[in-house]
Amino acid sequence: MVFKFIVKKMMLALGFMACAMSITAADYPIGSPVYQNGKLSVQGTQLVNECGFPVQLRGMSSHGLAWFPACYTEEGIKALAEDWGVDIFRLAVYTHEWGGYTTGQFKSKDAYNAYIDELVDICGKYGIYCLIDWHVLNQGSGNPNNTLDDAIPFWDYMSKKHKDDKHVLYEICNEPNGTSVKWDVVKKYADEVIPVIRANDSKTVVICGTPTWSQDVDLAAENPLSYDNVMYTLHFYSGTHFDYLRQKAQKALDKGLALFVTEFGTSKADGSGGVFFDECDIWMQWMKERKISWCNWSFAGKNETSAALKGNSCESKAWTNTSESGEYIKQKLAEPDEFQACYNAVDMVSYNDQVFLTPNPVKETFSLVLPDGAVATGVEVLDMMGRVVLSVSDANETVEVSDLTQGIYFVKIVFADGIAVKKFRKE
Repeated sequence: MVFKFIVKKMMLALGFMACAMSITAADYPIGSPVYQNGKLSVQGTQLVNECGFPVQLRGMSSHGLAWFPACYTEEGIKALAEDWGVDIFRLAVYTHEWGGYTTGQFKSKDAYNAYIDELVDICGKYGIYCLIDWHVLNQGSGNPNNTLDDAIPFWDYMSKKHKDDKHVLYEICNEPNGTSVKWDVVKKYADEVIPVIRANDSKTVVICGTPTWSQDVDLAAENPLSYDNVMYTLHFYSGTHFDYLRQKAQKALDKGLALFVTEFGTSKADGSGGVFFDECDIWMQWMKERKISWCNWSFAGKNETSAALKGNSCESKAWTNTSESGEYIKQKLAEPDEFQACYNAVDMVSYNDQVFLTPNPVKETFSLVLPDGAVATGVEVLDMMGRVVLSVSDANETVEVSDLTQGIYFVKIVFADGIAVKKFRKE
């Protein structure tokens, strides 16, 4: 027997919200990545959620904010959260290139700050994490110390402004590079910037780039930074970087470094060529096994292989007009998150790892597989904004979702002593 869901116009399920550990619907949408995990931190080599459970975030990076501003709007971020299913969006704030933060060509520094704040708030509205990236690259910024006069007030402002935002992370230098820019040079920069951040914000995760365009994580492991909640940047492009880089990364992990792939591409390192899916599959599996978080380069309609959208897609708001690379990444994002959600261990038990939803993605119907003997007292479907859009009378029956539009949804199953939240994509 198939039960058709009943559309509900109510927005909240108060009993469920009260159970989330210091995370309420007033903060982030029910079922969203931030709702489930809260404020992130670093334990050993692992990014973990508020309850200490390992987390792998998967998402997209912007290109330069000044270069593709039509992509970085509420509509674009909403599409990433609700249709693409990202957990995190990275804001690449170029420094010295055209339109960079220091140039005054795109916006004044105050206007840039306000724009970044707006994008951070939009990410929070949709319950996804936001990575603020000081995107040092080539023109005057390959050595991050050359940006200190601007980086210090930038990070002082950002860490004061966003210290209480559970969904924000800081990336203090994107890709240090240059023959003279060794790890001791990058470490000197970090030792100037991180204390500025920590004076305002003692907890937010800080991610530090590594030499040779964020590849030399093994060298950073020989002399790591002396701060809590710090991670190190690893970048790869599947047409250029192969097993030798994974070996360097494994050395860093073995020495205790926590890694975050804040940027990777399916192309060659210059954004062209390919796409190299076979090698990217190897990288994807390698990251999944180690729960290493990642952001794909890039959510933009640029005429290069690595761009996830076809040209002019953002201008026409065609958020599903994906390139070959974008379609591949979107399929990877559609794979279910493996979050062990953070709930109050006294009041509620997380049943997430005992409840299964099949098939996923969903076309017309799905079924829930519950633990033996467990009785669900309530089952609801929520959209990415936390709104209850559908409810079902019996969790043991096949559920029809043919009336739902395409996108990402959550199923909330309430038991007498616990709860489960499962993510699915409706095709």
